[in-house]
Amino acid sequence: MLLITVTRPDSENILKNMLQACSRKACAVSVFFTGQGVQSLGNHEVLTALTEAAEAVACADSWKEFFENDCPVTSGSQTDHSRLIGEAVQVVSL
Repeated sequence: MLLITVTRPDSENILKNMLQACSRKACAVSVFFTGQGVQSLGNHEVLTALTEAAEAVACADSWKEFFENDCPVTSGSQTDHSRLIGEAVQVVSL
């Protein structure tokens, strides 16, 4: 499983393209959003690409820092991030 950790809001295009490539190659992928990276979840194209991910989790504290509405993916914590890293074969940080 590939884990993509998103920390930067300006990595939306790279994230979207990586998710689409993983889908084409039937590569299992999970995504964790933290810090300013949660802002990527405001992008409709990113949300559409995330439908192919095995799991998508956003740091609840980071989400609350930038948004008042409900998070469109699973709301979690750095403990979830640690779990995903433990399950991953490879990790990419954006």
